[in-house]
Amino acid sequence: MPLNLATVLAYAYKFLWENRQDFLAYAFLPVVLVAGVKTLTLWVTGEWQIIFAPAPAAEAEVAAQILQLTAADLVNLVVTLATYVMFAVAWHRKFLIGNEGNTVGAALRWGGRQWKFLGFFVLLLLIVILASTLLSLPIRMLASGNASSTSFAILVVLTLVGLLYGRLLLVFPAAATDQPMSLKESILRTKGRSWLMLGIAVMPTLPAMVVLLLVSILLSSLFVPLFGASVSLLLVMTLIQQVIIFGGIAAGVTALSIVHRELADTRPAGTT
Repeated sequence: MPLNLATVLAYAYKFLWENRQDFLAYAFLPVVLVAGVKTLTLWVTGEWQIIFAPAPAAEAEVAAQILQLTAADLVNLVVTLATYVMFAVAWHRKFLIGNEGNTVGAALRWGGRQWKFLGFFVLLLLIVILASTLLSLPIRMLASGNASSTSFAILVVLTLVGLLYGRLLLVFPAAATDQPMSLKESILRTKGRSWLMLGIAVMPTLPAMVVLLLVSILLSSLFVPLFGASVSLLLVMTLIQQVIIFGGIAAGVTALSIVHRELADTRPAGTT
């Protein structure tokens, strides 16, 4: 297939739609776990009511809340990351290998390849943080405190870091399918395709995020007046939102798998 962003995205969405029943089967456990834990922690901490009636807060208070990591936040983070890895590995294999004859539980079971996938995730996160820090220092100095220059500098840093991140992404489908691939090899295989890889990193999930925003507004404006604020309603709304989020994740995983298959020529036996 022609390896351009439009074609890859169209094929990724087509694959997701054609395999929507498999998607729901694969995403069921991750969605329930994330939604359940998130709702439970909000209920235990008593913060669930804020979701329905957020209290106005000063900018400084918002920044302080973001920087303050509570035990509930850590639990949510661990569960979200673990379920993402479980689902992403299974969906990479779904596209690149096909049906393996395993049950959904076996496909999602945590093992060596999930640890390897998670290791690459943490490594790329550290690389992104380090690259952002190193690039932002000289660019901010050149901006000299000018507001417009600072905004442009931030955009430049985000773009450069995004291009680097995109070039490294092939390690994920490789790890999911037990194929050896280093960060260096990922960069070599994506030579001349930096903008494509940046698009693959960003674009597949955007439709899901737009749908998530619209659905969240609709749920809040429709369900809350009808049923009133409650923990049960919060759980239902969170389940719906997580289905949409994992749909975006599946689209991104599929798009990356397509590029990996084309660049690494990794196709199941008997396919063209």
